[in-house]
Amino acid sequence: MRLVPASTVGLVLVLSSPSLAQTQPLKGAEAALAALDMQQKGMVARADVGALDALSAPGLTINAPTGRVLTRAQFLAMMRDGRIGAEDFERTIESVTVDGVVGVVMGREVFTPTPQSELGRTYGAVPLDRRYTNVYRREGGRWRWFARHANVVAKRAAEAR
Repeated sequence: MRLVPASTVGLVLVLSSPSLAQTQPLKGAEAALAALDMQQKGMVARADVGALDALSAPGLTINAPTGRVLTRAQFLAMMRDGRIGAEDFERTIESVTVDGVVGVVMGREVFTPTPQSELGRTYGAVPLDRRYTNVYRREGGRWRWFARHANVVAKRAAEAR
C-alpha cells in the first residue's frame, strides 16, 4: 500500500473545497443564469412590473423577508402599489447551480427599502443585509423565475462579517 503525504491530501482538500470553486469564472448555462439573476435584481430596483411579469413563471412563490409567502399575483400587485420598493439594491451572487431544467442562484443582498414599503415601515429606510435564493426553471427554451427565499440577516450577524 502506498501512503500519500498529509500535505498532498490537505492541498487536494483545499483545491476541491466549495468556497474555492465559487471563485472560478462562470461559463455556459451558469453564466447566462447569473446574468439573468442580475437583470431580475434590476427589474425589482426599477419596479419594472412588466418585465417581472414576463420573467416569472405562473406558479412563482416567494418566501418574502416580511415573513410571508407570496404568490406571483400578490408579488406583482405589491410591486405595482409600492408595498415592495427599493431606494437602493445591491446583490452579490455567491453560487450558481444548473441541473437540467432547474437553476439555483444564491448570495447576499443589501436592500434599502422605500419608506412607504412594508420593509421600510418595519425596519426604516435603512440598508438591510439579506441572504437570498432564486430558483429558475427552463420552460419553452427560456429561464422563468420560479421561486425565491429572502431573509433579513440579524444585525449582530451582519456586524460580525
